[in-house]
Amino acid sequence: MKPIAVDTRLMPGTERIEAWRDALQGAFGPMFIDPIPGEDFEGELRSTRRGPLVFHDMCYGGMRLWRRPIDVAKMHEEFFTLTLPGSGLEVEQRGQTLQLLGGQAYLFNHAVTYRTRPPSPYRTRSIAFPASLLRLRVRDLQPFYALDNYIATTGGLSLIRSFADHLSQGAVNWSDHEFTALSDQFLDLLGLFLQTGNANVASAESCTQAGHRQRALHYIRIHASDPELSPLRVAQACGISLGYLHEVFRGPGMAVEQKIFEERLELARRLLIDPRRKGVPIQTLAYEAGFSDPAHFSRRFKRRFGVTPGELRAEQRTLVRPR
Repeated sequence: MKPIAVDTRLMPGTERIEAWRDALQGAFGPMFIDPIPGEDFEGELRSTRRGPLVFHDMCYGGMRLWRRPIDVAKMHEEFFTLTLPGSGLEVEQRGQTLQLLGGQAYLFNHAVTYRTRPPSPYRTRSIAFPASLLRLRVRDLQPFYALDNYIATTGGLSLIRSFADHLSQGAVNWSDHEFTALSDQFLDLLGLFLQTGNANVASAESCTQAGHRQRALHYIRIHASDPELSPLRVAQACGISLGYLHEVFRGPGMAVEQKIFEERLELARRLLIDPRRKGVPIQTLAYEAGFSDPAHFSRRFKRRFGVTPGELRAEQRTLVRPR
């Protein structure tokens, strides 16, 4: 991602919405902008990438930002942000209303639907990173965390904020070795607080069970395109009984069959937004993703992403630049 620097206040009014949409798409992926009638539309954004981390400084007002199901389906990567708001913001996510307060810290999965409602010009700094890096440190990630609910140690929130500031301010000056080490420490720190806050959940499960589940998940991801993949196949590949496989998945509240379908749907989504596959029939892509019944695939895809495979492909006719 190239550095992004845009300030709509310096532009003619007729160009502001399009310029802001382009900037948000380049920084955060597809998103719908909903101007608020009667309010001044303004947005300022600066984004810089270093390695897997992206540093954002953003202020906007006179609009609501909406990540619709179609926008989630078009995203090239699932990512989290550590968000450090300077003022309050209301966020609607999965039927819940979340209140972000200035001076606090939040972890936010951007690969889910949400809508923001800024009561006034909203300013925030954030650090974005692939969700996979956090999953290496935390199991059963939730889409949203108010970190003050997970940090029991005195000064823990200040430590997170100061570490994030330190990392952001020196991002362009650290050597590669220094930046890699600091980035790992930053993610380890987040993982530590989240795991500590969920200590009661983690203690209910043995390391052996967690290890078997991770091996099973890895096998499912690698073999999701195989239409013959089944829980029994997974159990046999991992050297455990079928009953025990269901038990280790029951802890985090997911079924093995459900996880297999989720991985197939994610594979199908990636194939559908791949410009190199735009001429391949949707039915063929469904087969490549491990589905044997195109109608069943279409129904599950619509239920998962809120749009049909055909609707997603039609949306892809509009150029979407990767984040």
